[in-house]
Amino acid sequence: MQGETKSTKRPGVKKRFIINKRAPFYGGTNRIFCPVCGNDEDFWEHAEGVTIKTRYIQNEDGSFTPVADDTQVFGEIKFICGKCGADLSEYHKQFLEMLF
Repeated sequence: MQGETKSTKRPGVKKRFIINKRAPFYGGTNRIFCPVCGNDEDFWEHAEGVTIKTRYIQNEDGSFTPVADDTQVFGEIKFICGKCGADLSEYHKQFLEMLF
């Protein structure tokens, strides 16, 4: 990260702080980060117009176990920062490629 260093103007007190001029860059990694807040851990997907079909079998004790599911999305899908809520949909393709 590049920034410029400034110091306070009080005599005898020298405090230094850095003013960030660019969003953080994580070289050599495929991690997605939010350019607004720097979050690189918490994200969510927002899908509109979704139909979820799940097939269950009932067990002898009356409980249910899911066997298969089918999800159809008919609307827009957005990729959102989980900390500040910024729209990161430009990274959605990369997210899908890294989903295991």
